Amino acid sequence: MNEKRIAFQGEHGAYSEQAIREHFGADTKSLPCRSFEEIFAAVRDGRATQGMLPVENSLAGTVIPAYDLLVDHDLRVQAEVIARVEHCLMAGKGETAVSQIHRAKSHHQALAQCADNLKRMGIEPIEHYDTAGAARDLANQPEAGTAAIASALAAEIYDLQILARNLEDQSFNFTRFFVLGREDAPRSGKPKTSIIFTTRHNAGALYGVMGELATRQINLTKIESRPRRNRPWHYLFYVDFEGHEDDKPVQEALLGILKRSSFLKVLGSYPAAEKV
Repeated sequence: MNEKRIAFQGEHGAYSEQAIREHFGADTKSLPCRSFEEIFAAVRDGRATQGMLPVENSLAGTVIPAYDLLVDHDLRVQAEVIARVEHCLMAGKGETAVSQIHRAKSHHQALAQCADNLKRMGIEPIEHYDTAGAARDLANQPEAGTAAIASALAAEIYDLQILARNLEDQSFNFTRFFVLGREDAPRSGKPKTSIIFTTRHNAGALYGVMGELATRQINLTKIESRPRRNRPWHYLFYVDFEGHEDDKPVQEALLGILKRSSFLKVLGSYPAAEKV
């Protein structure tokens, strides 16, 4: 496949597709997938050149299923993308004012992020399986007094009218994505590296691993633990830090971590997104 095609979870108009356009360009072809698992399969099988995987939201936290899949699959992280999530209230062309809207359909997370504003506006939240899916279904089957909450891109794709923007209760709403591919990314920009490891079950094990980074002045940007699915009460640690795996200090730190851990997986080194 010579032409870029980026796999994402959801319907056309999803926030993941918005991130694709922002990172790769508005004309980039995309491949909607039903699940995160299908993103990995599409890239592995060659139906897509890369995948756009959401891994963290500034309000909701880590996207747990995404991190579980990073353990199970061998795709490489090629870049990170941070996209602003702006929830828009949209309806068919016949609904011209917010005062005409009594119900709004969207994914439960989007509804939760807009709960205070919806209550203030007297709009009943109705759960739907997907934000962009709610917009698509409303366009196909308009309902009087009913709107959808989705991205501005979804309104554009499904020819809906945006009645209100920035519907979210808190404006600092961003999602962090990993761009996944079969190969390592060429080195560019300010590099970050992501790893997953488990420690031995003894005192000071995590302290020792973190010391491999600290003694080499490697700045940690994220650490999170998750239970191991196959070993109760044992944990996987997900760590991001500044630097590239080809740098000598990082190579030395990874070798030290490998010696101190019972499992280590390097997800990739990639250009860090600009801070928001």
